[in-house]
Amino acid sequence: MAEAVDVPKKRARNAFQIGALVYRWNAGEFEVLIVTSRETRRWILPKGWPMAGKTAAATAAREADEEAGIIGHVVKKPLGRFATIKRIGETALPSEVEVYALQFIKQKQKWKERGERICLWLPAMEAANTVAEPDLAAIIRAFAEEAYRAEKAPRSA
Repeated sequence: MAEAVDVPKKRARNAFQIGALVYRWNAGEFEVLIVTSRETRRWILPKGWPMAGKTAAATAAREADEEAGIIGHVVKKPLGRFATIKRIGETALPSEVEVYALQFIKQKQKWKERGERICLWLPAMEAANTVAEPDLAAIIRAFAEEAYRAEKAPRSA
């Protein structure tokens, strides 16, 4: 019988990223912007690593700019978090992404990652059905439902 060999296990730490849920109203429809990831071409939100000296909300705005050329107003309070797998080459790293809402103002004609990603505006519920992560889909749906409720709420003069 072969002797058991104690193989050291690599400890993979969980990664933490910050994402932007970019939204707009278009002809009465609440839409969300999704982009492709660079390596796997999955549909995701613009997201990236925390940046020294920047708040999480400012980081979310910066990622929306770099990945999709989006300029907008970011909300300082996160919408929620979701778990995903961050792929870096051959490495699959468990990751948690904190999501911030960013109201669309405009899209630049040129931006850092323009040739590396596809940007797509979809009705929020369709965007939720397109992303792979169930917890992200739930964040999108809940945010859209809240936006529709707010839009239909009576306004005081």
